[in-house]
Amino acid sequence: MVSGKNIRNKNIDGVKIVLDKERYLKFDLNAFVELEDKFGDIDKAFEQLQKGSIKSIRSLLWAGLIHEEEELTEKEAGRIVGFNDIEKVSEAIMTAVTDAMPEVTGNEEIEEKN
Repeated sequence: MVSGKNIRNKNIDGVKIVLDKERYLKFDLNAFVELEDKFGDIDKAFEQLQKGSIKSIRSLLWAGLIHEEEELTEKEAGRIVGFNDIEKVSEAIMTAVTDAMPEVTGNEEIEEKN
């Protein structure tokens, strides 16, 4: 089991990104639930991102911003990104997702169910 001390919190407020205004990408539990609902599996969302899917970039951006603005739609998230910003957005998404994940040190205990 992953202990609280192994959770990364480098950017507790999220990863700063300037689009239409200064925003913070943050992948909390709600963001991951939205991605799971949309893609069926969180890993599929990241596979699509790795393939360079523009649609997945928009979806991940939206999921990472809804902590700030719950009523934000995916189309609105897409409107605030220029084509010149796609690489910057992709990098910010990857940083924010990495920051949200527990740090794996290899010392975590595996909880066995009897």
